Amino acid sequence: MIQSTVDLNSKAFLKETIPVKKLIVGYKNQFDIDIKNYLKNVSEVKIFECENTGYQFFFPYHIDGDSCFYEKLQKFDWYYMPWKWEHECSKKILLGNEKVLEIGSGGLGFVENLAKSGFDITGLELNEDSIEKASKLGLKVLNESIQIHAVHNFENYDVVCSYQVLEHISEVSSFIKAQIDCLKKGGKLIIAVPNNNSFIKYSKGGLLNFPPHHMGLWNERSLRNLVNVFDVKVDKVLYEPLQKYHLDWFIQSTINEIIYRSKFLKWIFNFFKLRKLYVRIVNKIRIKIKGHTIMIIYTKV
Repeated sequence: MIQSTVDLNSKAFLKETIPVKKLIVGYKNQFDIDIKNYLKNVSEVKIFECENTGYQFFFPYHIDGDSCFYEKLQKFDWYYMPWKWEHECSKKILLGNEKVLEIGSGGLGFVENLAKSGFDITGLELNEDSIEKASKLGLKVLNESIQIHAVHNFENYDVVCSYQVLEHISEVSSFIKAQIDCLKKGGKLIIAVPNNNSFIKYSKGGLLNFPPHHMGLWNERSLRNLVNVFDVKVDKVLYEPLQKYHLDWFIQSTINEIIYRSKFLKWIFNFFKLRKLYVRIVNKIRIKIKGHTIMIIYTKV
């Protein structure tokens, strides 16, 4: 057992071990990215689970990607989507007079949209390319971590949010504490992350759900249990409906992990050529299927 990264007073127990060679080959073949430098002297990556919260994280801790790693991922046009479901949901619940802080503003879409709508919004980002773009657009995006920002901005914001960021963080405890420190009492903390209890579990979230890209695996249980560690309460939990751009991923992973696990079902499915019918059905009920992301809204107490 080792110390939990989210609850420093709790232990974490081993759940799974992954050979490093598998990750190195996977990243090279799928994304043409060499990750050997991030995994020096590491033969295995381990998954531990916090016994208090149920949060699962990768070990060793500091094998996460740097700015160079993310610059290579940026060449894929799907990586930084400027406006997504979680952005739209967040904007709808804001009144317009809040002082907002976004951590991880790389895509700039949320900061730019809210700034144009008259919000007082500040972004934090470590990607220098994004910082330069933000400066040209006249956006207030600072090149500093939330831990450093919190030192001089104690209880300075009405809303602190992060979208698809927390799963990249290895030092989870200080990261979340700093966000809450930045919040005024009664302020809102908004977190959106991949939901590892959604359909993505069938493919383990894909290769990017592993280091050096992701350092933790979140679900509703672990997100709700943050109230046992930090001074927040849960206001609302929202699930992203299955998006069209995730449709192929959903179709293939559910076929592979549910239908094809049975030789009989696989034979039926292929013999009667049911794939097209299955795609039509999923497309029709897509809005009712839990998609990739879960978003949770807390209040600082």
